[in-house]
Amino acid sequence: MPKKCQIVGLLLAISGCLAADRTDSELKSLFAAHDWFKLRDAVGRSAEAPAFYRGAVACAFNNVDDAERHFRAVVEAPGDGRQAADAHGLLAYAYMRSGRYRQTYTHLAAMQRLLPEVSGLNGSLALFSALSHYPELSAKARRLSDVRMSDDFFIPVAVDGRPAKYGFDSGMDISFISEAEANRLGLPIHEVSASTLRDGASGNDVPVRFVVADRLTAGGFELRHVVFLVARNDAMPFVELPPDKQGILGIPVLVAFGTMRWNNDRVLRIGVDRDRRDVKHPNMCFQGGALVVEGTFRTQRITAWLDTGSGKTYLTQRFAQQFPDVIDAGKEASVRLRGVGGSTEVRVIAIPEIKFSVGGFDLALRPAQVLPKDERVDRDWYHVWLGMDLLGQTREVSLDFKSLTFSLKSLK
Repeated sequence: MPKKCQIVGLLLAISGCLAADRTDSELKSLFAAHDWFKLRDAVGRSAEAPAFYRGAVACAFNNVDDAERHFRAVVEAPGDGRQAADAHGLLAYAYMRSGRYRQTYTHLAAMQRLLPEVSGLNGSLALFSALSHYPELSAKARRLSDVRMSDDFFIPVAVDGRPAKYGFDSGMDISFISEAEANRLGLPIHEVSASTLRDGASGNDVPVRFVVADRLTAGGFELRHVVFLVARNDAMPFVELPPDKQGILGIPVLVAFGTMRWNNDRVLRIGVDRDRRDVKHPNMCFQGGALVVEGTFRTQRITAWLDTGSGKTYLTQRFAQQFPDVIDAGKEASVRLRGVGGSTEVRVIAIPEIKFSVGGFDLALRPAQVLPKDERVDRDWYHVWLGMDLLGQTREVSLDFKSLTFSLKSLK
């Protein structure tokens, strides 16, 4: 299910250059590299860490109240306003992940006031201005539930009382349905003029349309006011899916589930209480709208974009730069990346095998393909684009959005 739409991808592309003249070189470097786990550790070691970096860490680990508190001092401080704009951008993402689009719009608008020369914000402002007029995502019912998935990881849901089967995609900033599905559900489609989204797979832009479902039920969960972006019927992945599988649940819905745990018997448990263990140092965080997990390769710390909507795993240019000797052994090949914006053929470096660890489990990628740099998308902020092919090597996968922990269990 490759695709990837980045809703306000410009925000964190800006982040990292705005704070470049402000403070301690280590914190500045880690922030610019989007290395949230190391930044968290560095901030924790320093009693004098500036409020901006404390707020950035709080945002990455989804502690929005702390982020607001730390960023208040940044926003109110005198200066050129660039760091304040960065703070607003990070908060916009944090609210977007929970479906709180009024606050998202408020912070985007504040960011634009501080940086009026950044024209790329206009499309995001148009979308979230439109969404701000609707009630925000909320949970009417939350009950621990076991849901039987199909072999391709689609789960039974109901949208406004109509049954369907939707996938779940931690790489989607907002949920998606096809135009045919919107029509089947009887949901009016709203177009947002002059607004496009960047498809993180193909790198192409797609126009923005959306619907708002009053109710989405899955197992014992009932969510209200769920936003879906609407894709063309001939867009990936819907063009290759049957009529009863024309929807994808994105990050706001997954976060609302609290915890998701599935096994290779295709049983998904949502709403399960987190494991009782030390979670002082979560191994999962957010990079904007992307879910990031921490791992290791050759005893060195790496990060992976955890994308349950991708059937394949790739290595990125960040991996290539950090471990050039591994790449030197590879050979050129080509792959086609497909998304809602179309498809793009790219040249890759293919390596016979790479083994790395995430979630307490060693994974083997055979072959390992290193993607080229693409300035239009942000995948090089991570070392690995982690898809469902490698997660399938395990017996159980657990995502806890409350404690921000990610774990894998062995097949043995």
